[in-house]
Amino acid sequence: MGLIETDYPITSDVRVALCETNGTLRGAFQTALYRRGFREMEVCRDSGSLLSFLDSQVVDLVICSSDLPGIDFPYLVQQIRRQTVGRNPFTTILATVGEATLEEVREIINSGVDRVVRKPISMGDLMNYVNSLTSNRKPFIATEEYVGPSRRATPRPDSENLAIEVPNTLRAKLLDRGSQADLGQVIAASMDGLNQLREQNANLAIWRSVRRIGRLLTQPEHLERVENELLRLDTLCLETETRYRDSENEHYCEIAQCLGQCAELLRRLPDHSLASQAVTLSLMEQLGDVFRKPGRCDPETVAFVQQIAGAVRNFLNSMV
Repeated sequence: MGLIETDYPITSDVRVALCETNGTLRGAFQTALYRRGFREMEVCRDSGSLLSFLDSQVVDLVICSSDLPGIDFPYLVQQIRRQTVGRNPFTTILATVGEATLEEVREIINSGVDRVVRKPISMGDLMNYVNSLTSNRKPFIATEEYVGPSRRATPRPDSENLAIEVPNTLRAKLLDRGSQADLGQVIAASMDGLNQLREQNANLAIWRSVRRIGRLLTQPEHLERVENELLRLDTLCLETETRYRDSENEHYCEIAQCLGQCAELLRRLPDHSLASQAVTLSLMEQLGDVFRKPGRCDPETVAFVQQIAGAVRNFLNSMV
């Protein structure tokens, strides 16, 4: 390989994990990346070698077959994004796909990768993708279910799926020439921001769920969907209780518990009990609004939350 002419300046600090299962393509990828100036490439032929490399280095680019032996690929990507696996949750991930159904491709796209490409692929197209991902990076969203690049062209008006800009270590090393120490600090700070974002989006999910329930209750043709939405709200409330328990914002744990009790009560009320439904829904909306802009623990907010919780308890007791 040392005799191959390079088309770009040589870089020795960009770390690439090459996990292509097609041997012919793998060799072609190596040549193309070498021409791009990449010298720190690790060829990983199975999940064990990939996991070992991710844990030992701050990897900047992963080119991986979605059918790499020994892994559930979408699950692995989410583990990387949550920093359960590896040292760089923001590593650029390009997934290659051979024969796959549309549903399988959609699952890979939604796993948190930066790009999915169908095989066979020309080396020119491969490097165009790499150069594009080096220059531009989509902002990340973080929810309980998903962490990764945002798939929305524009944000929703109700602020669903708040997103943040994330580090692009590939760009930082190739174009901005950031130091390893600086990049480590940036990754740590961005991971903190991502965790805060996941908390914000999880709280917004409660608010949106309550709003959906309110709309569904006014549409007789959709009443059968209310049950499922109430069950989902109950799950969200349980997750929120766990998140805020023993924290400085523990009053949100109390509110989530009351909101979950209201959701359970609304499930038990007869369909003809419109007055009770209206009162319960009104309390739920007040509780849900608290989660639209959470994180404040000033005395006024705490007092307001406790007042609502007290009203809910009194209402629940009157229904017994």
